[in-house]
Amino acid sequence: MKKVKRSFDDYVAYFRQGSLNDREIASRLGVSRVNVWRMRQKWESGEISVNEDSRVTISEDTFEHLVAQT
Repeated sequence: MKKVKRSFDDYVAYFRQGSLNDREIASRLGVSRVNVWRMRQKWESGEISVNEDSRVTISEDTFEHLVAQT
């Protein structure tokens, strides 16, 4: 059985939803409950944060749409 690597964002999507427990999240993601527990600890502690140097690239159309809504 090949292990699947999941990103932190995969876990966070379920944590924010709040309707599933760790066992159900582990089952859906195909990971162990321990991995879910560890990621939940990081998420709840705020250990993972966005770097000031992090950048996001968006298309010009998306940018214009965002500007038009402000």
